Amino acid sequence: MNFLSAIPNSPSVRTWACAMTLAACLPVQAAPFNVSITVDNSYALFTGTLTAATNFVGSDGSWPSVETYNFDLPTNAYIYVVTASDQSVAQGFLGQFRNATTGVSFYSSDPAWQVMATGLGSGSAPYSDSTANLALLSQEIQDANAGGNASSGWVGLTAGGSNGAWPWGSMGGIDSAARWTWYAGGNCNKTNPTQGGCDAGEWLVFRIAVAATPDNPVPNPSGPQPSPVPLPGSLGLLALGVLAAFAQRPLRGRATAG
Repeated sequence: MNFLSAIPNSPSVRTWACAMTLAACLPVQAAPFNVSITVDNSYALFTGTLTAATNFVGSDGSWPSVETYNFDLPTNAYIYVVTASDQSVAQGFLGQFRNATTGVSFYSSDPAWQVMATGLGSGSAPYSDSTANLALLSQEIQDANAGGNASSGWVGLTAGGSNGAWPWGSMGGIDSAARWTWYAGGNCNKTNPTQGGCDAGEWLVFRIAVAATPDNPVPNPSGPQPSPVPLPGSLGLLALGVLAAFAQRPLRGRATAG
């Protein structure tokens, strides 16, 4: 039996019940994001949950170009960037992620990002929206969550030079505050893994939770969840009016036999 089916068949009571349960029926709040990204040597951008990649956003294999994407994300979503390098000269992930509602930006070098190495070889990297690729990436995410991959789970990334650094130069559309980053594993330079060709156990996956903070990069999924979308002004006023009318009017129900 659902909540509304247990409410007496009275218009005023049922309207009040609907108003009270409306917030619970609304979806998790979503925010529009504007993303500008490039990776040397290639990448694919996905979104999803803590345990799975559910949406393919786009990909590119030409680091001199910067791609821009616009999409909405629930506040409990995750962003995943699959990457691989050509193991020659340099490698790096550079990106800017802007919440179009708040105007707040975060970058590829922010400490809330995490990275993991699959050890599977760059040739098998999931770079499309195929069912097989989504399943492969989701499996690797779950393996990393359990600590059972080449990097022994998710680890912190290591930042290199800012946008404009050698050998890439300035990448248009990305703030100068953004820094190139990579995973300091394999035979990469542990101080600055973006410089000098190296094998870091590609393919790699970078991730960040939309609700992440530097001190809490992976928000507890069993903890407090994001609030529902606030009621629009007119709908909120309607709910308040219904509640006020209900509070001033006694309930009238039919007597039942004792």
